[in-house]
Amino acid sequence: MTKPIHIVDLFAGPGGLGEGFSSIRRPDGSRQFKTLVSVEKDAAAHRTLTMRAFYRLLHDSGMGMSAYYDYLLGGEHPSARADVQHLWDQAREEALCLKLGSEDGNRTLEDRLRKELTGCSNWVLIGGPPCQAYSVAGRVRNHGKKNYRPEEDDRHFLYREYLDVIAKFRPAVFVMENVRGMLTSRVGKDRIFGQILEDLRDPSKATGHEGPRSSMSSSDGYTIFSLEDNRVYFPKTTGLFDSPAPLEEDEYNSFVIKADEHGIPQARHRVILVGVRNDIVGRVGAPAMATSLQMQRTSEHEQLTVADVLAELPALRSGLSRHDSDVAWYAAIKRVATEVAEELLRHPSEHIKPDVRKRIAEELLEIAKAPLSGLNRRYTPAADPRPVGPTTELEKWYHGAQRPNLKGLWYNHEARSHMEEDLARYLYCATFAKVVGHSPIGTKEIYLDYLAPLHANWKSGKFADRFKVVLEDQPSKTITSHISKDGHYFIHYDPRQCRSLTVREAARLQTFPDDYYFEGNRTEQYVQVGNAVPPLLARRIAVKVMEVLDKAQEKEEKQQVQAVQA
Repeated sequence: MTKPIHIVDLFAGPGGLGEGFSSIRRPDGSRQFKTLVSVEKDAAAHRTLTMRAFYRLLHDSGMGMSAYYDYLLGGEHPSARADVQHLWDQAREEALCLKLGSEDGNRTLEDRLRKELTGCSNWVLIGGPPCQAYSVAGRVRNHGKKNYRPEEDDRHFLYREYLDVIAKFRPAVFVMENVRGMLTSRVGKDRIFGQILEDLRDPSKATGHEGPRSSMSSSDGYTIFSLEDNRVYFPKTTGLFDSPAPLEEDEYNSFVIKADEHGIPQARHRVILVGVRNDIVGRVGAPAMATSLQMQRTSEHEQLTVADVLAELPALRSGLSRHDSDVAWYAAIKRVATEVAEELLRHPSEHIKPDVRKRIAEELLEIAKAPLSGLNRRYTPAADPRPVGPTTELEKWYHGAQRPNLKGLWYNHEARSHMEEDLARYLYCATFAKVVGHSPIGTKEIYLDYLAPLHANWKSGKFADRFKVVLEDQPSKTITSHISKDGHYFIHYDPRQCRSLTVREAARLQTFPDDYYFEGNRTEQYVQVGNAVPPLLARRIAVKVMEVLDKAQEKEEKQQVQAVQA
């Protein structure tokens, strides 16, 4: 059996990129890619990463999955079970809790890679250096800081820790993910993205580190490819040794992947750079490799919507921040629904037509009259039988390793508590979206004094996007770590549930399988989900990487045969 291709995952978060790569199996059932080391500094995300590493090891062991699912249902932690202790120890070896950029963290990682990668040249580096300094929101916050200087912000340069690993250990391929804001972020007067491309092209020159040399030592740099446009790669030369032609800044957008155009139910736009070592590029040719790496977009009618992936999840009610109970919640819903409906009918709006206001009010009064009954705050997993197992590829993906003859078990599916004032806003916004087809826009359409938050500048326009509904008939907006704050940007489309998204719903929009368990408290779980790369998107990237490596291997074998025959 051919050995799997090793993966090293840096700044791994809860493991979205690694999950996508690890999910690909060969015809014999073995994994095409296997994570050798994953690194994350956040303690909760690291626990998630370790648990998922254990999941994969257990799944491949042939021992069955009970040790994993028993824990998720409240049983013993795998570390406490003698029968799977050896697998838990392997998972802990795989997932490292390290702070890259620190002396101890860098040394520990380097020692481990020198031990594990000696004699290994065809391995893959993946990861997404932290993006706070590049994101638009992060830059706005930084501008508000007195004496802030981008060139003194270490977060701008964490990609250099990733770069150091490339320079010292020479992966065959690397995949680097970051926010779209990286394209326009500046240090001083210069856009940082051009420098990043140049550094990744020649990591030894950028870092001063010399890694193992290939037989084509003078071409040991990298060519950086777009996954969206086969005409865009860097350096664009007619030969490996030519001076590179610079990319135009408007070509930078070709490095952006729009996840909703690739079968992901979310409008998540991210920079994805795929670097291929030049001795491999030389076997295939840069233009041919660029074509091989280009990902095919889904057609507009094939794009997934929020309802496509959330509709089957059990409906939940939100909670009340104070004195929550079923009786108190239903009473609150009746009270705020009636109040908002009556306010709508009493107060006209220059931005909402009278017939639309009337329809929204009628929907609210119907909810007040008959709230959806029997809702729980939290879904309790139950192994209920199902007559037919998952049939589509998407259903199988979400079902994970759960038994196909059982209904899906949804973990981390618990609704937040909200103040009664927020219940009124959520109820109004979700009902508005149901009637009008878009989320209400700021004070223009959330105009009632009864709904106004206690912000002195609420009517200034600065909070126009404070309350947003995740629309059921469209791909979701980007799931970000901000969902951990209050949920106002992520209101569930069903007014009768009157709540923000749960961790599991956010995870589904990110395409995490339903048995992917997030450790930590709920806030930490939201942060992990929001920061992750969608695993299903990562899988599609991994398929392209696999095709490139296979093609290069075929070329090499053909050249060896020709050399023997000559």
